[in-house]
Amino acid sequence: MTAADRTTRHGFSRTTTAGLAIALFGLPLLSGATRALRIDLHPLVTIAAQWALLGLVVGLAIGVEGRSLRSLGVRRPSRRDAVPLLVAAVFGFLALAATGPLIDALGLPERRVTGLDVDRVGVGVAVASAITIGVVEEALYRGYAIERLTEYTGSARLAGGLSVAAFTLSHAVGWRLGDLLQVSLAALVFTLAYLYRRSLIPVVGAHIAIWLFGVLGAVYG
Repeated sequence: MTAADRTTRHGFSRTTTAGLAIALFGLPLLSGATRALRIDLHPLVTIAAQWALLGLVVGLAIGVEGRSLRSLGVRRPSRRDAVPLLVAAVFGFLALAATGPLIDALGLPERRVTGLDVDRVGVGVAVASAITIGVVEEALYRGYAIERLTEYTGSARLAGGLSVAAFTLSHAVGWRLGDLLQVSLAALVFTLAYLYRRSLIPVVGAHIAIWLFGVLGAVYG
């Protein structure tokens, strides 16, 4: 272990601390910076930046921490993944769709981001964005964050709760209160599915499916 990777007084190596910081705050900082600087990035540039953040975390985990992909929740696909994937997709979608009337009744502001701006960017880019969001967000917030926080706290449930909170707050940049209510419920669904299988397969599949449904709805709705 190098001097830069020595364990901190809290039990994390500096590399793991850096990895968690990137995993939990990298995406909102990227979004916040572009908004603050009023930079309108091309959607493909945004997609590339999101994959770069994930690549950085994976690189730190494997190259510096000396971990395997399994330590990020990457497991071999199994038939047992099918049921939690389906359940997470259904309940994740309901968390977004069924809460609409409640949000309206409470008068909470919302953006209603569903189709990834397919009319402007095109179907191909919207699909690529849906896949990117599903893979990157789940790998960072469910895979890496939950696994590392579980090691730190000794409790997978507490780690999952911290992941839900961080995931919800990360969407506060540019999203509104009504959206955050929906995001928090969807994050809870994905987190429970991840804790059940400790695999990214169900949650990545469910997350992508929900966004793709939004894209299809924007195209054919």
